[in-house]
Amino acid sequence: MLPRPTVLAASDKLVAKPHWLEFEQAAALPVAAETASRTLRQLAVRGGQTLLTHAVAGGVGVLAAQLARARGARVVGTASPRHHVVLRKLGVEPVAYGNGLAERVRAAAPGGIDAVLDASGRGVLAVSIELAGGPDKVITIADPQAARYGVRFSTGQQSVGLREVSAEIFPLVERGALRMPIERIFPLHRASDAHRLSEDGHLLGKIVLAVA
Repeated sequence: MLPRPTVLAASDKLVAKPHWLEFEQAAALPVAAETASRTLRQLAVRGGQTLLTHAVAGGVGVLAAQLARARGARVVGTASPRHHVVLRKLGVEPVAYGNGLAERVRAAAPGGIDAVLDASGRGVLAVSIELAGGPDKVITIADPQAARYGVRFSTGQQSVGLREVSAEIFPLVERGALRMPIERIFPLHRASDAHRLSEDGHLLGKIVLAVA
């Protein structure tokens, strides 16, 4: 029999799973929640503002949208049309990608855009700067061209502590005000299929690998 693997981690990097939280949600939440919390903090998103989120149906985008909504902000988000119904149920005002994006966003938010989170990396920085009124109001986690546009690229090196994030996230999840959609659950031996699905893009939420 093979020895059971041992995993070491600093205690201040760990958070206990609440008894009411499903294991799939516990696996899907932490990284996306930290990224969402960090970028909203860097953008200083607050109640009464309007946030534009690109790839709002993805793991980071959908959590950032729900967190911003919980803080009193309005959220407009770019997403594939097949996800629009679900996004509206989460309080997001979805718009389609492609030509005419700026006009669709302006129609959805005639009062203007206060901040932009780009989680897509699909060449939307120029239009985001135009809509928000300056590169200082835009953050990307996915576009390597950020410096060219004067936009901040947010990385895990500026991370928010997991315990701080959990203190905000867990109460919202427990009362049903926030959830991570699960696109699909794969057994561990089908990890390659999970990667292929991820590479196809246009997912809703996260893919989870289940260890038997």
